[in-house]
Amino acid sequence: MLDPMRRPWTDPGRDPELLYAAQGGDLAALFTLLRERRAELWRVCFALTLDRSQAEHLFHETLLRAAKNLRSVPNGTSLLPWLVRLAANLATHARREAGQGVTPLPPVSASLGRTLAANEAQAVAAFAKLPEADRLLMALTAIEHVPYGEIGAITRRENTAVIHQLALIRARMAGEQAA
Repeated sequence: MLDPMRRPWTDPGRDPELLYAAQGGDLAALFTLLRERRAELWRVCFALTLDRSQAEHLFHETLLRAAKNLRSVPNGTSLLPWLVRLAANLATHARREAGQGVTPLPPVSASLGRTLAANEAQAVAAFAKLPEADRLLMALTAIEHVPYGEIGAITRRENTAVIHQLALIRARMAGEQAA
């Protein structure tokens, strides 16, 4: 059972124990690890792609790569930051292979399941124009409500660099919405 007081982004909880067992071939431990992180990973995959089918593909590709590369997870850490970095790298790589400069805005009603008000649509459009690394920072801040210090640990950046980049992103998005 999941502990509601646990911070899955930085508190390793029983991840190291399950990870060790999964690295030893215990499939039940692997499935438990991945199942416990699926909601957060899905939200990040959707934030990176802004498209349900692309997010599903990224989500599944991330899980497959994670299962194959478990030995590269740092010992004693939470699995979620590693999974999210893997998803972000896969999203960036897929975009580069497709030759896209910026991910195009998907049909809002199809991706989000409803029609958005004009100001919401402008915010989604501004978000869609961000590179994956910036979308990840915004998703961790605005959607997952992860504190700046933890975002720094997840993204392997200094706290001041995280705060500075988020300020730049917010200003860019505000400029996009005003235009």
